[in-house]
Amino acid sequence: MSTDNTYKLAWGRAIIESNYKEDFEEINDTIKINFDSIAIKMLKYYWNQGFFFKLKQAPYNNKLPVIQRIADSLVDEYKRITNSSIPVWFDKGEETLLKHNKTFYYKQIKEVVKTLHFDVSYRFLKVKDEVLDIYNYDKKIGSFITIKKEDSILLKNYTFVISQLLNYKWAQLLEKFNFAPRIVSKVKGISDNNIKRNSLNKYKEELLKEFKDNKIIDFYTDKEISLSDVSIDHVIPWSYIYSDDIWNLVITSKSNNSSKSNNIPTEEIINKLKKRNLDLVNFISDDKMKNDLILSMEKDILKSLYYECKM
Repeated sequence: MSTDNTYKLAWGRAIIESNYKEDFEEINDTIKINFDSIAIKMLKYYWNQGFFFKLKQAPYNNKLPVIQRIADSLVDEYKRITNSSIPVWFDKGEETLLKHNKTFYYKQIKEVVKTLHFDVSYRFLKVKDEVLDIYNYDKKIGSFITIKKEDSILLKNYTFVISQLLNYKWAQLLEKFNFAPRIVSKVKGISDNNIKRNSLNKYKEELLKEFKDNKIIDFYTDKEISLSDVSIDHVIPWSYIYSDDIWNLVITSKSNNSSKSNNIPTEEIINKLKKRNLDLVNFISDDKMKNDLILSMEKDILKSLYYECKM
């Protein structure tokens, strides 16, 4: 199929997920997947890619896809309710929205369903001059699709292969207008909440070695903080580089870490971090961390990532 936008990829992935998790209704020799179920899964993909990983679904000069705009409106409502810009997975955000503004949430679901009906469902089946017999869809009703039970079983058996292909095609499309690293991993991780941040305690021990006489200085404010208030922060947000690297980690206060959220740092901060790294290499004892730190400075990884992040 042509992948001129991400709708078909999200739609196909939502069908695969619904079928695999048996989120459907069995009717004789078919299964019935409602558009509401597909819509929620697609919102989850766009929410996680946008809020958590800051991936763009269209070039800068293009209008955002409708479903992306709807997902963004849900994110904005979540931020308003919680008074927080700290990214959360869709499942947690959905729980908050259902608790505090259920009417708004379901209204957005209906808008996605409308888009699926008019722009996605029937187009997915068209490949060049052929219309594939993947599922049945009544355009007059426009609220569900049905799949033959035998095809449902076949799809389930090949879920892994098909989902990997969809992930690859989606990442390939996003690479045209995103400069973020590890796009494939980020696309792969949007359908579940199993991506966990690792503990930063081992980095904390190394980072604290820079300070003498128990005088710990906040990287951002240059003010002294207590050991109990120490927090480790990713200067370039974790949701962008998707990894923990000592050359990108600094000591700050818990309140500063919380308020910073996923904001992209200034060039001044990046330059300050470069200087910190030059000093830090003299203090850390972990060989792997030291080698990573030296390599990052030799290749000027911070500068490269910073400009890609800003683009």
